[in-house]
Amino acid sequence: MRVEATFVVTPINFMIVSVFKKILFCATFITLVVVGYLVYIALFLSPQEVNKIATVYVSAPLALESSTIIVNSIKVAFEEMNYTVMGTQIQLIVLDDGDASGGWVEERERKNAEAAALDPSAIAYIGPINSGAAKISMPILNRARIVQITPTNTWPGLTKIGFTPGEPGIFYPTGLKHFLRVCTTDDLQGPAGAQWADSLGYKKMYLVDDGEAYGAGIAKLFLAEAKKIPLVLAGAATLEKDVTDYSALAQTIIASGADLVYYGGITPNGGPELLKELRNASSSIAFMGPDGIFEADFIERAGVQNAEGLLLTAVGVPPDQFDTPQVVSFLKKYKKAYNSEPDVFGALAYEATKVIFAAVGRAGSLDRVAILDEARKTRNYPGLFGTWSFDQNGDTDQKLMSGSVVKGGEFTFLSVLEVK
Repeated sequence: MRVEATFVVTPINFMIVSVFKKILFCATFITLVVVGYLVYIALFLSPQEVNKIATVYVSAPLALESSTIIVNSIKVAFEEMNYTVMGTQIQLIVLDDGDASGGWVEERERKNAEAAALDPSAIAYIGPINSGAAKISMPILNRARIVQITPTNTWPGLTKIGFTPGEPGIFYPTGLKHFLRVCTTDDLQGPAGAQWADSLGYKKMYLVDDGEAYGAGIAKLFLAEAKKIPLVLAGAATLEKDVTDYSALAQTIIASGADLVYYGGITPNGGPELLKELRNASSSIAFMGPDGIFEADFIERAGVQNAEGLLLTAVGVPPDQFDTPQVVSFLKKYKKAYNSEPDVFGALAYEATKVIFAAVGRAGSLDRVAILDEARKTRNYPGLFGTWSFDQNGDTDQKLMSGSVVKGGEFTFLSVLEVK
């Protein structure tokens, strides 16, 4: 027997069906709106604009006083912007890529870069401090298309061909040039140091480096120019990281008859200890180095008395040697905030941060690629030390260098250096 179900339309039933239809219509409408909004976000908004927050990463070996000055200088620039850009909160994340001695650590720099690359709110990466560390982070940030800007990486092979096979192409796997620097490079600093040594009357040098990309690289550039002058090469040595006693090397240097030691390297890699051994042996031989040791940490480790007369070159000029409105304003704000004076790298770090903010403003967006594109287009920028532009390699066309000496435990500016 077949049973048929019959639905009897009554006023109550009709009301229920009408209400159900209205609920179904509203649910469908809301679903379409939500889906449409998500599609709009995916197609037209960057992750930063969705999150309504932007992040700038800084990577540096935080055990160094020079890194503290750099980070503080960046904070001055952030304070000027009230930690806001385009109406969006902008946060500063400072990561340590160093060990307890202030030496950079490859794995830490890699993790710092990866953290920035994986953060959808990241719009820029300032640093690292060391050129060797930059070789680690550059490919990672290149793939993430995050603008990377440095106030201190001076190894020319990061942006220029002709220094190390495969460089700089290996640092740009996507082909996009994401790396910028507001400091000049060692292909100028190295020769400038050799010419300065000649002008100071030195004739016979002993060349020492720390074996890293920056140190060995600038030592070679110094040597190449020294041979043209010519300065006599009395000997050469590379410091080993697992060695802490440099007394034997000090005796070898003294026996060579050199009147100048040129140390290519950074502070944590043995330079201060070598200088201390030379002075312990009652040697008055002159000691010169590049900006990798232009920091109070070197004086502290070597000892104030031992560091007396230490000669240093730097890519840049101490900010207190300029009186542009930008420098005057920066120095005033820094001193008010930290009751001290920033050095040349602090000034360049401040400059780098301001360049990023300006690029964000021109881009009108928090999109990484748009910001990178605008940063690379920086031209005729009214900076601390005058007007400058980025060239096709991402390097500043402002070629400032200086020579300084340690007197009474303090760095004293001597002169602007120019490569002849």
